[in-house]
Amino acid sequence: MTKTVYHLLGLCLLWLLALAPLSAQTTATTHSVQGQVLDEEQKPLTGASVSLLLPDGKLKTGVTTSRDGSFHLRSVASGSYTLRITFVGYKAYSKALKVAGKNLQLGKIQLAEDGALLSEVKVIGKAAEVVVKGDTLEFNAGSYTTQQGDAVEELVKKLPGATINEQGQVTINGKTVSQIMVDGKCFFEGDPKVALKNLPAELVDKIQVVDRDSEAARLSGFSDGNEETILNLTIKAGKKRGTFGTAFAGLGTDKRYEGSAMLSRFTGDNQMTLLGSLNNTNSAGFSDVSSELASANMMLSMATSARGSRPGPGGGGNFGQNNGILTSRVLGGNISHTFSPKLTFGGNALIGRNSRDKQLESTVQNILGTGSTTERGGTKELSTNDSYAGNFRIEWKPDSLTQFIISPQLRYGRGESTYSSAYETRNDDATQQSISSTTQSQQSEQRQTSGELHLDASRRLSQSGRTLTLSAEGSFDQTLGEGMYRSLLHSLARIESLDQRIATTKRSQSYRARLGWVEPLGKGFFTQLTYQLRGSHSESQREAFDTDATGQYTQPNAAYSNEFRSDYFTQQAGLALKKKGKTYDVTAGLTVEHARSSSYSLVAGTAAPTISRAVTNFAPQLRLSYKPQRTTELHLDYHGRSTQPTTEQLSPVQDVTNPLVVYRGNQDLSPSFQHNLFMRYNNFWTSTQTSLALFGHAQLVQDAIISRSVYDLNTGVRTVDYTNVNGNGMLGLGGFFTQTLPGKKFSLRLGSMNNLIRSKTFINGEANTSLALRLNENMTLSYRHSWVDLSLRGGWGYYNASNSLGNVSTPATKDYSLGWTSTFTLPLGFTIEGDATYTKTTGYSSGYDQEQTLLNAGISYSFLTGRKATIRLKGYDLLDSRRSIWRNITASSISTEETNTLGRYAMLHFIYRFDSFAGGGSKSDMKTNRQGPPGPPPF
Repeated sequence: MTKTVYHLLGLCLLWLLALAPLSAQTTATTHSVQGQVLDEEQKPLTGASVSLLLPDGKLKTGVTTSRDGSFHLRSVASGSYTLRITFVGYKAYSKALKVAGKNLQLGKIQLAEDGALLSEVKVIGKAAEVVVKGDTLEFNAGSYTTQQGDAVEELVKKLPGATINEQGQVTINGKTVSQIMVDGKCFFEGDPKVALKNLPAELVDKIQVVDRDSEAARLSGFSDGNEETILNLTIKAGKKRGTFGTAFAGLGTDKRYEGSAMLSRFTGDNQMTLLGSLNNTNSAGFSDVSSELASANMMLSMATSARGSRPGPGGGGNFGQNNGILTSRVLGGNISHTFSPKLTFGGNALIGRNSRDKQLESTVQNILGTGSTTERGGTKELSTNDSYAGNFRIEWKPDSLTQFIISPQLRYGRGESTYSSAYETRNDDATQQSISSTTQSQQSEQRQTSGELHLDASRRLSQSGRTLTLSAEGSFDQTLGEGMYRSLLHSLARIESLDQRIATTKRSQSYRARLGWVEPLGKGFFTQLTYQLRGSHSESQREAFDTDATGQYTQPNAAYSNEFRSDYFTQQAGLALKKKGKTYDVTAGLTVEHARSSSYSLVAGTAAPTISRAVTNFAPQLRLSYKPQRTTELHLDYHGRSTQPTTEQLSPVQDVTNPLVVYRGNQDLSPSFQHNLFMRYNNFWTSTQTSLALFGHAQLVQDAIISRSVYDLNTGVRTVDYTNVNGNGMLGLGGFFTQTLPGKKFSLRLGSMNNLIRSKTFINGEANTSLALRLNENMTLSYRHSWVDLSLRGGWGYYNASNSLGNVSTPATKDYSLGWTSTFTLPLGFTIEGDATYTKTTGYSSGYDQEQTLLNAGISYSFLTGRKATIRLKGYDLLDSRRSIWRNITASSISTEETNTLGRYAMLHFIYRFDSFAGGGSKSDMKTNRQGPPGPPPF
């Protein structure tokens, strides 16, 4: 690991040295533009926005005026520009400039008042929280209060429609965020958590939420159904050209600590960031590539006993965190450099370590045809995972008609863990008879190596839009594991113990190549023809060894060993028609896919015959985007998609490696087919600063692959196989509404997230249909003045499921919450902050209903020039009442889990900000990236 650290640091230093002469060279051939902005009474206007625009209207650079109204635009290359100055309540000022041979001194520039606008602006206390710009939601970061040292995560948590789960995964309006960008540039591509946990919130001016197509779709102009949601963070004006950073350190009670440092350099369109952090306060600064390695049980399903996995098809309701206590360390670097208009480069490298201490207690009620059983117990897990990851991205445009994008990545992870569990299952009838009890323990080590290579290319063949596109990718993955496994099972019918060494090997490779042709038909019509090849090979092997007479693990045990291999190959042809109008964009298409698969399995010493299948699927597509005006959008998207059964689901050989759950595949399974419909409606009324966003998702699954089980009350063993059913599906509806109230100091925000899930299974030969409903409603009232920021929020959650089988009672759970947040900015650099949340729950299993009040409070003092240094003392969970509980209902079980939490602690922080800015700004290529030049012209 030490050598890797030195290599990464050396690489970052090389890039710094490479950028220095480029920056110096640019400075030597550029000029400056200076002036002073005044009002009609010749008084300086502080904070006026000064922009220098290129002939095509794009931003070249920009600053805000200083206290005396002056501005200084540095590093301006020779050429023609437009100077634009704006200030709220004044008419915009524009002037054509010619920069050549010398620095420009513009002298005093006077702005004229805009009488109509000024009369309205005088009562404005805060900017609009959210603005809708076509398919982009733009949140004003200044509308949400954060404290010194807060990371972007604390800012995102406050956005309407946004949630961050215990794994750090962000969802906006029900869609998962796959990438975070900074000023339109990739920032640690593929790992949103790095920006969330490490970028200071105070740098952010706007947060833009964009739904964009895949790389290949943006190049062609035709959606391929692989849309992703990204967040683009725009940096505040005046902080886009220079060097800046933040150092943060904290020591607390109960041996808690936090520390982080970030150094960034922005020069025009170039960015570089180095960061590092360490803490034991559940703040992982990256998505650990090996986070699921050591914690994954070596015996596959063995450690889950009869409980199944979480979350199930019924969804779940939860509050708090469910990951125990995490210690994290990370070191990384990110770079984005524009060598020329034709060539750009970006990349990042990360190394880190996560250690987790997780203790869990659970109650699981298993639904049977008549009656039920209840399983109670707990687990303990200690794990450590190391990660090393790097990727880069090259964009090359040899001419205005051609573009290539190459992006490889490589990851390596290793982990080790210890795991133990103890559970007892009893009958829920009047006898309360014990059916089985089991204890398990495991020590394991695993290593994973994986890599990917993506290539996207396009060539425009005519000005009317004829375009040829190519997309290709390949990947590999290898996971090696070894560990010791012990278990003891007591049931009414038997006593069984295991003491084994387990060795596992998993390997997979995949490839894909896609060719597309876009042909303009005239009058706004375009058609696209695509052909795609896709294939994969995967294999896994599990070897179990018992002890010999000397206690060494040398005796192979075929009953607990298995081997799987599978190959998959598909050819896909598609035809789509697109009509582009002034206010609408409609695409309809059909894809035909022919797939071949074969699988081999060896389980418990018995080989199943090779299973070969060939199927043909038809996948329709319909996409509508309607934008009657810039602030209004209606978006509908329907697509069909098939899913093949796995090798384990097809294998007819019985897998007995888990003493409590026996698995057997079904070689007659058919592929499932999903119908997906997405809806999004956005609107923003500028005059009243009102925003409305509605979204929905519906899914219906034909031939859904589900498990069916037979439960033996004498042994406590569940036998599981698989079959196809129709009727599984879900419906999700939600949205948010924000309104600035009269006086402009108050704002109201309403949020709603709701879903209905229908799932089906078979228990002891009888069909059971579960219908799960989850509602989540919340309201926030905020008040902001010059020195105070207050918010009052309330929430209500409802979760219930009904089952058609048995007489199991499933009471609805209800979560009530009332919260208050306050920040007082006092004279002399003092700030007082506090938040309190009262939560009450009903309907959970016995012992899990609770009533708690979470209280956090802190005081900080900022000093030095520009308040660059801050000392903060903050207490967390002052009443020591936090609990972490998860509730999940499926067609086969009802489970409630509780994990350990950090508890009460106090922390003393020291925060230091340093910067050296030259003003200016970097143009954001967000819009460019979203449309994907140089594909077909706008249509």
